[in-house]
Amino acid sequence: MMKINNNSGVALVITLLVLALLITVILDFNLGMRVEAKAAANFRDDTKAYYLARSGITFAIELLEEDKKTSSQFDSLNELWAQKVPPIPVGDGYVQVEIQDEDSRININKLAAGFGTVTGDNMRAYMTRFLEQFELKEEITDSITDWIDADDIERIGGAESSYYESLEESYEAKNNLLHSLQELRLIKGIDDDILTMIHGFLTIHSDGKINVNTASKEALISLSEELTGDIADEIIAFRLENPFQQVVDVKNNISISDHVYTEISKFIDIKSNYFSISSTGEINQSRRTIIAIIERSGTKSKIKYWRVE
Repeated sequence: MMKINNNSGVALVITLLVLALLITVILDFNLGMRVEAKAAANFRDDTKAYYLARSGITFAIELLEEDKKTSSQFDSLNELWAQKVPPIPVGDGYVQVEIQDEDSRININKLAAGFGTVTGDNMRAYMTRFLEQFELKEEITDSITDWIDADDIERIGGAESSYYESLEESYEAKNNLLHSLQELRLIKGIDDDILTMIHGFLTIHSDGKINVNTASKEALISLSEELTGDIADEIIAFRLENPFQQVVDVKNNISISDHVYTEISKFIDIKSNYFSISSTGEINQSRRTIIAIIERSGTKSKIKYWRVE
């Protein structure tokens, strides 16, 4: 009698073990299928979000090219490309596009050699006046210049490879132009807080001149020791209703002396060739952003920079 009970117990245990194993396998299979389905859905949505963002870049480029055809004489913040646009619904998702004028910013790649009739010394004075508005030291101008110039001669407040090689995590000065503003983190005197503070006023993508129709108050004040905040406000107020259509319009309509106009005229323009485009596509929980810099020249725009986030 005891023997029969033992056999029955063993059979029951085996049956329960097999059943538990089958349940585990089924649950694992279902979980795996759900994970795979979720991964497939995420991949699908990521892909859709990416192409939504790409479509935004294409739209922005076409808008800028059309703007050049219809109003090629000057560029201002009154134009369609400069307006804030709410998210645009596309199917199950949306795309949001923002265009900014790179020619409204200070090109720090021009600090060493300058551009046109603007010398490197002119550019460094310009940059130093800009930094002073944030209570930052002139040494940062020297450090950036040493980083991008071709020689190993250290400026008074700057740093060349001998300084960077003495750091715990050593490296050499680039001695070449910046390819990204994020490289500024590597330069003596610039930390994350400083970069965050000045990043939006700087560029590495322009011919050097700034568009007086789109430049910030900070960029305008930096043009000359004698260009005060009040004069910068006057420029901004005037261009809001009457964008400058020629550089000489600044002299004719703003309260500046002939001396100041002569000083700043070589720095300024009234049209733009370089633009940054930020385009974000979003669908369900997936979000992709593309940052592009374009050069709008000739009959076809050129993409100078492309980053996917």
